[in-house]
Amino acid sequence: MSNNGSLYSRRSFLARSGATVLMAAMGSSILAACSPGGSTPAQSSSGSGGGNVAAVPFTFLSFLPLTSFTVSPEMLADLDGTFKKDGLDATLQPVKGSAQATQLLLANKGQVARNGLIDAMVAAFAQNQPVVVTGIDTYQTGIKIVTTSKTPNPADWVGKTMGVPSVNGTSDKTLSMSLIEAGLDPKSVKRQLVGLSAGTFDLVQKGTLVGYLVSTDTAFLVAKQNPDAHVFTPTTGSGINIYMSTKDQIQQNGDALKKYFAAITEVKSGIVNGTDQDYTKAIDTLRTKYSWAALDDSTIAVEAFKAQVGLWKNPAGAIGQPDMDAIDKSYQELVKAGFVPGGKKIESLFDTSLLPQ
Repeated sequence: MSNNGSLYSRRSFLARSGATVLMAAMGSSILAACSPGGSTPAQSSSGSGGGNVAAVPFTFLSFLPLTSFTVSPEMLADLDGTFKKDGLDATLQPVKGSAQATQLLLANKGQVARNGLIDAMVAAFAQNQPVVVTGIDTYQTGIKIVTTSKTPNPADWVGKTMGVPSVNGTSDKTLSMSLIEAGLDPKSVKRQLVGLSAGTFDLVQKGTLVGYLVSTDTAFLVAKQNPDAHVFTPTTGSGINIYMSTKDQIQQNGDALKKYFAAITEVKSGIVNGTDQDYTKAIDTLRTKYSWAALDDSTIAVEAFKAQVGLWKNPAGAIGQPDMDAIDKSYQELVKAGFVPGGKKIESLFDTSLLPQ
């Protein structure tokens, strides 16, 4: 099941233009927090996966807290029994951003993490870490930038401060890439760590921040509550979310990973191809355990969940399978930005054999 406590915090953001890159180090205390002896024990949905076969323990690392529709496939698979049916005793473990998700995965504190494509490429190609992209989560970015400007221009952010939910993650790097593409120095825009809540918009209205990066559901909520709020989607294609594991995890827990992807694909396909276009069943299921502002507001919940569902399928209708042409384009953008070295074979980063065929 899930760990509802905010063991870590948040994750990334994105932007139509702007942010920074940093690689934060992980302390041993952070790693310990995810271990069996950690101070915040994770909850799990124990049960058998059919017959008398015991469910396999499995930990999913979420770079967002469990208060976002981004994590809805896992939350729904847990709540509706899909994980259990497929033989998994799944734990949903929130972590503090994509950088921590990567480090904890490498420390064998989980079997798979939702992460950013940028983080995966940096880890594999710039840091020589044994990470593997095992599937695609979203085919477009689900992060929004919220500001009071009707026509945001990256050049207008120079010398000002942008609010970000975490440093060193996908959002930070994507914002930096956006600035680079606009011909600007990423360091020219300051960053301030802020919460992902709708209340942070007050700092934008006061002029403390020029804007801040949030998830889709929070962006919808801010716009509804504030007539002067304007929401924009980053244009870079590198900000997509992927599923990431490691070579060791694939070798040691390949069967469990297959069960995980079977469950997630079943949940996504059922919603994408279902007849409930108001998503009433999925939203009501989430409400049986979870509560956050966007979920509790019926209008925002439908709009935000619909937007999230729209990210799960590529133009050809595939769920989970990578578009290698688009991936290569993203890689070339990262090379140009200086985030990763050139000359790498992007195919070496991918292993989609765990996805349902």
